[in-house]
Amino acid sequence: MNTLKQRLGNGDIVFGATVCEHLRASVVKAYVNAGFDFIFLENEHASFDPSRLADFVLCARDHGLTVVSKLGELSRADTARLLEMGVMGIQLPRTETADDMRTLIDYIKFPPAGSRASATGYGNSYYGKVDKENWYGEMNAETFAIAHFETRPGAENAEAVMAVDGVDICFIGSSDLSLSYGIPGQYQDAGFLETVNGIFEIAARRNIVRGIVASDYDGARYWIDKGVQYFECNNELDFIRAGAAKAVDELHRARAAASG
Repeated sequence: MNTLKQRLGNGDIVFGATVCEHLRASVVKAYVNAGFDFIFLENEHASFDPSRLADFVLCARDHGLTVVSKLGELSRADTARLLEMGVMGIQLPRTETADDMRTLIDYIKFPPAGSRASATGYGNSYYGKVDKENWYGEMNAETFAIAHFETRPGAENAEAVMAVDGVDICFIGSSDLSLSYGIPGQYQDAGFLETVNGIFEIAARRNIVRGIVASDYDGARYWIDKGVQYFECNNELDFIRAGAAKAVDELHRARAAASG
């Protein structure tokens, strides 16, 4: 049973840890122990082995973590494979038109809401039998679609995109969006913030959950105060780099103290 969508509907704020490289059960367990609310798969830029990815998604679900995944591109087959693995949220990079979201939602939902093909007995049902009278409706209620705004055309078409019935989350890809506007990495630029807040205002009017990247207290607190509930956070390589850098810094300080 997916609870992330329910929690967001209840107004909860959720934080997801990203995976971009290491499809290991140890990563799932580390994220569970750390207290993250869901796992986000960076499935656009990463190169994941499909069979290992399926096992990783099942491991996350066994530990109570909802899995959200990017699509590499808008493809029925790619969407279906992720859903059949047990991924519950599908995020479309470079969402730019209403047709983009209509197509994605059509791929995610079973008839009559969409055209997702019946494929039970996979990770989507924990490899067990399902009650077909109820299961399809339950899946339609639990799966969710994320519009990922990260280009100027997407930002300019945000009103039309979010007018599509079935958009659950409006997510801002700050890095690419700032790059699209010619101000890469300038997230505090007044014009950039005006653009982001304008997109979020559209989402708020339509009662669509708002999401963005956050990596620390200040970043999360700033957007929480503006009504953002859904946060995709650092990946496992970020945590390894930060932990390694901190450890080496401490060791070097010890060495310097001893020699000084």
